[in-house]
Amino acid sequence: MRCPYCGSSFAGTPQYCPNCRQPLSRAGTPLKASTASASAAPAEEERTPSQRWLIWAATALTILIVIFGLFRVLYWVRDYRLNRLYTRGEYTPTITEMVTDDGRAAHSIVFYGSDGDQIFLPEMQKSISISGGTARINIADAEWFSGDVTDIESAIVHITPILIEENGMRTQLPELAMEIAVPESPVQIVNPPEGRTSVVTSHYQLQVSVVPGSRVLLNNEDVSDFVQRDGQLSQNVNVYPIGDNIYTLVVTTPQHHETRKEIIIYREKYDIEVELDSSMSTVSQTAAASVRGIIEQGAGISVETPYNEESMTLSESGSFSFIATLNNIGENIVRFRVTKEGRQDAVVSLTIDYVPSEGTYTSRAWAMDYANLTRLYEQWHGKIFLCEGTITDSYTEDGSNWLVMNIGTSTVPRLLILENRTTITPTLGKKYRAYADVTGHRMYKDQYYPSLAVRYLYQNG
Repeated sequence: MRCPYCGSSFAGTPQYCPNCRQPLSRAGTPLKASTASASAAPAEEERTPSQRWLIWAATALTILIVIFGLFRVLYWVRDYRLNRLYTRGEYTPTITEMVTDDGRAAHSIVFYGSDGDQIFLPEMQKSISISGGTARINIADAEWFSGDVTDIESAIVHITPILIEENGMRTQLPELAMEIAVPESPVQIVNPPEGRTSVVTSHYQLQVSVVPGSRVLLNNEDVSDFVQRDGQLSQNVNVYPIGDNIYTLVVTTPQHHETRKEIIIYREKYDIEVELDSSMSTVSQTAAASVRGIIEQGAGISVETPYNEESMTLSESGSFSFIATLNNIGENIVRFRVTKEGRQDAVVSLTIDYVPSEGTYTSRAWAMDYANLTRLYEQWHGKIFLCEGTITDSYTEDGSNWLVMNIGTSTVPRLLILENRTTITPTLGKKYRAYADVTGHRMYKDQYYPSLAVRYLYQNG
């Protein structure tokens, strides 16, 4: 046998070459040096899939991290832009003070955005939809308070709106903070309109308007049970001939501070007893009005303003009546004098409002002559005109509701200031037809315009 390593010959099949001592196979095949390399190659091939899996996992994780980072960056940019829009951009909400229909103090919040989106207010548990680019919510100030608020002046209110887009995505918008004062209990004195009047009767009907559910005290007497469902309260009170009769009204509405007001009804104290019939109307649809009452027995009466002389009656008991002639549309002063020997005369004046019926009044209306009306408003006092135009403004002043009507165009306006004597509340921007009588002129935005009293008002179209 020959050694494959050194080439020497030998007999038998030894395990090692007698000459070079290299290992020989049992079958006579030498164990070549490449055998180790061959056995190492499969081991290397067995580790390669694991290494590849680790490489793939690391690559996938890196891609996911990059995608997540891009996703967060994109949303951060989106949130940043929204934050800018809703803090100092075109979507910044506006907050204004207002009064609700029932007279409560409130704040109106207007949000801006895309149509179809919604604004959710967690504090109110309400969602409002954006339509026409805006979403409005009116919140009464009292809704932010509960329990006894006697010792509370105000509170800082935080609102955390959430934008809910049409696709359902929700975004927290910047927080709104408002300082809300505890509101006063709403109360409006309807009659007498300015909280003060003069009468010649022993009874007078007070009329006030409050929020339903309010506690109302009139001269320390609880009259809450007489408040109607719409918040209206009417109470007949005694009026004594002592000069000022003072009536104290205290109103307490839940979550409001107490409101206290005084109503003064003046009744002059005469040397001679005089009292008008409390059921007598001070409004007439005809140019004649009945005046009646009672005077002290033995006294005489004379009328100092136009009246029907044949209508005068005076009984021994002191009951009297006469028909007053009303020459002016609107307010007419009726005055009479009561005399008695040894006593100071009692001069009584009362106002009767003459408003002809609809058919009579409107049939007397003249077509508008704006140019002459602006010059001749004094001579034309009481003249009836048909006024047709757009109501551009409305405000309350001197206890009356005033309307501004433009009977011209937007480029060449011709304004009338109308005292609304009707029960209609017109809509701004709408066109109306008004029948009104001239009362003079009135200032509006630093300029004088003709003023008229509206008796009948209709919306055009």
